[in-house]
Amino acid sequence: MKIHRMLILFVGVGMFIMLVITVIALRGMTAAFSGTTEGVKHISLEAQRVWRLEREITDISMVVHGFLTSGEAASRISYRQSKDAVRAMLAEMSSMDLSQRDMELLASVIRDFGILEKKTDRIFSLRDPAGADKRLAFNLMIEIDGLVRWLRRDIERYKAESATRMDSLVVQLQGIRDGVNARFFLIVGVAVVFLLAFGIYLYRAVSVPLGKLWSGTEEISRGNLAHRIDATGVSDVARLAERFNEMAGKLRRSYDDLEQRLLSRTRQLDAITSVALVLRQAGNLREVLHNSLLKVLESLAAMESWGGIFLCDESGERLELAAHIGLGKEFVRQESVIKMGECLCGHAAATGEILYTEGVCEDPRHTRGSIGGEHAHVIIPIKTHDRILGVLFLYPKKQVKLGPSDLQMLETIGLQLGIAVENARLYGEVKESGERYGDLFEHSRDVLFTIDREGRITAVNEATARFSGYAKEELLGRRVMDFLGREEAQGARKMLAGEHGMAGPFIEFEVGRRDGRRAFLEISGRRMYRRGEFIGFQVSGRDVTDQKELRQLLVKAERLAAIGQVSIAMKHEVNNPLTTVIGNIELLIDRYEDLPEEIRVRLQTALDNALRIADIVKKLEVLREERTVDYLQGVKMTDLKEDGA
Repeated sequence: MKIHRMLILFVGVGMFIMLVITVIALRGMTAAFSGTTEGVKHISLEAQRVWRLEREITDISMVVHGFLTSGEAASRISYRQSKDAVRAMLAEMSSMDLSQRDMELLASVIRDFGILEKKTDRIFSLRDPAGADKRLAFNLMIEIDGLVRWLRRDIERYKAESATRMDSLVVQLQGIRDGVNARFFLIVGVAVVFLLAFGIYLYRAVSVPLGKLWSGTEEISRGNLAHRIDATGVSDVARLAERFNEMAGKLRRSYDDLEQRLLSRTRQLDAITSVALVLRQAGNLREVLHNSLLKVLESLAAMESWGGIFLCDESGERLELAAHIGLGKEFVRQESVIKMGECLCGHAAATGEILYTEGVCEDPRHTRGSIGGEHAHVIIPIKTHDRILGVLFLYPKKQVKLGPSDLQMLETIGLQLGIAVENARLYGEVKESGERYGDLFEHSRDVLFTIDREGRITAVNEATARFSGYAKEELLGRRVMDFLGREEAQGARKMLAGEHGMAGPFIEFEVGRRDGRRAFLEISGRRMYRRGEFIGFQVSGRDVTDQKELRQLLVKAERLAAIGQVSIAMKHEVNNPLTTVIGNIELLIDRYEDLPEEIRVRLQTALDNALRIADIVKKLEVLREERTVDYLQGVKMTDLKEDGA
């Protein structure tokens, strides 16, 4: 039976037994308490009736005594009421379920009350109980008092019997309490036994096997895959232990297989790493390819010790044998050049897909010569950025069968070779370009130099050395601010700090030469970066000292000429209206002799100032030039800006 079913059955049976015991105990306790309650109720009712009976008999005695003393008619009514009440209570008590002893006592009380009733009736039937019938009444009263005492004695005996029965009920209640306690201890005992049995079962059927499972998992986690769990029995935990042993065995086999695969992959990675290290070495393209092919053949134990590399020519229509190892001279001579798409190597180069043939090559695409013997082929495209650069062809050994991971590793080597080929070609181009740039830089007629982020000169050409008067070695490491004036040095610092860039394509700086003379250099620059990081400026400049001086002389002359032209224009434009003003003022002064003195003074002042203006305009004629020189296609020096650069 499965362990969960056993647990359910065990718990269900235990709960059922405890429930049955509990129900039986509760029913017994309920019945006992019910009987005891009825008994207490019965005794309580009897005690109430006995007490009322005793009180009514006492009332009757007192009424009789009162009647003998007063003779009031009301005493008769009280007597009848008490008598009826006593009869009713005796009748009720007679109908109750009483014991034999209680019945005998009750019968004695009824009998005595009957006698008491007769004697009391005789007293109330007397005509003159206080007079002629006084003696008879007195004798009857003595008998009634004796009967009352007797009745009280019987009632006391009845009370004693009730107390005895109450004591028995108390004893019975104590017994019920002991029974309840016994049943409670029975239930607790059964529960404890059940829990103990259940715990023992869980320990043996669950805890111990699970402990073995736990220790087994710890052994497995420590790497002990040979550990086996002692699985006995037919329980679920035992079957789980068996499955655990099976799993551990499968895990052991998987681990062994994984170790083999990891070893194989490690060898593949070693081969890729070895090839990568070779590809990082400097050298020309053919040396790099030959060393790479040699390292591939050394690293791949699954390959024969010969192979080669074809590279595409510039036209992309042919493959040329660029490197080979272990191939015969005749094979190299015949297969030095093949067409794109020809034979297996040409097909792999045309499609860009790795090509692998197992065992004896019967592929119809194999149309070229063979190195002899039966062999397999694997041709790996050498490509980069989806561009085919060539192929690597190798020969797997007969007993070797390449898997997908092997082909993927070979494809990775092909990609590395593609990167190496492209880098080698780019290196050659960069080297050639660097040589051309170095020649242009060194022999340029312009001033060329580079500075770092601090303004220190890092490279100069011959023109820079000639312009400054310093040797190239003296200039290297010096700060450009050392050759500039205060304002130019401050502007250069701001440019280096990146606060502002160039104001235009060219900036003019005043520079100090070694001989102390000041010169003017018109420069332009660009920012230089290395791996995305700003490293300085590349600056080119021209010596504009002579042009600067000539420009200043020509600007001065042209300005003088411009002033002459302005004076001529002023003469014609000012003299005409000025003549009219002077004539009108003189006419006013001469014609109107009776003008007020103040107006005459003001007109005379205006005339004097107008004559003064005419004199100034006349003096400007001395600045006039006969002609204005056009220096360049109608452009005058007045059109040039003084801050030209």
